[in-house]
Amino acid sequence: MGHASITLENFRDEIEERNLERGWFYFQKGWVRKPKEILPGYFESVVQEVSAYAVSWSMEEDGVFADDFCTCNENQSAICRHKAAVLFRIENERASSEPQNEHII
Repeated sequence: MGHASITLENFRDEIEERNLERGWFYFQKGWVRKPKEILPGYFESVVQEVSAYAVSWSMEEDGVFADDFCTCNENQSAICRHKAAVLFRIENERASSEPQNEHII
C-alpha cells in the first residue's frame, strides 16, 4: 500500500513504526471488519476507531497491495495506522486458513 511494493511478507518492515504499533492495537481490539471484495480484485474494510475509517485497495497477482486509500486523509503517501490494521487482519486470516502440518510419531 502506498508507493513501496507492500506485501503481507514485508509490510512490517515498510510501515512507519508508530503506525504499525497503532495498527496492531486496533487489530488486537477487534476494530477491523472482515475485508470484502467489492469488485473483482478490489477490496474494502472498515476500521472502527473513534470514527469509522474505510480502507480500500486492490490486490495484484504477485500479492502486492495497490491503489490503496483510507478515508482518514492522513498523509496518503504513507501507510496510515488504519491500513496497517487491515494488513494485520488479512495476515491473521491467511495464517488461520492455512493447513497446519501434522507430525505423525
